[in-house]
Amino acid sequence: MNHYSVTLQGLDKTAALGAVIAEHLRPGDRVLLHGEMGAGKTTLARSIGAALQAAPPLSSPTFILLSEHSGRLPIWHLDAYRLGPGADPNASGLLDERQLLGVTLIEWPEYFGITASGLLGASDLHLTITGSDEGVRSVDLRTGDAERLAAIAAQWQAQHVGATER
Repeated sequence: MNHYSVTLQGLDKTAALGAVIAEHLRPGDRVLLHGEMGAGKTTLARSIGAALQAAPPLSSPTFILLSEHSGRLPIWHLDAYRLGPGADPNASGLLDERQLLGVTLIEWPEYFGITASGLLGASDLHLTITGSDEGVRSVDLRTGDAERLAAIAAQWQAQHVGATER
């Protein structure tokens, strides 16, 4: 399995999914948050950060592009929206070897040429969010690490109602 879908009803379920995902993150992981404006990318990133005990708490990095946080693992939270399509995160210094020590959360990764349907590395977790912050939303999880995705799916199904697997 390299694909798992969850339907979420409300912000509390989004926070719960973030907590489940955070339990399975390890140094060097990149969480790639895809979705339209207002879909809930920052909400889910904040939930992951809270579960990782981020200090200071995550907020939207849109105006500063990249924020760094301490926590259970070091956290880098990057928002590529203001950079626009075709930006080079390596040339701009937004991605570097320090991030191998922690978790990097990237909103709008498609602006760096990283698509949800692209190659799946074991350290990449693609989260494609559809819906709105206030209503029902769907999150599609994809990764090249089938064992980790199965563990996330099993934990979610054991703890929550409303998950569907494809």
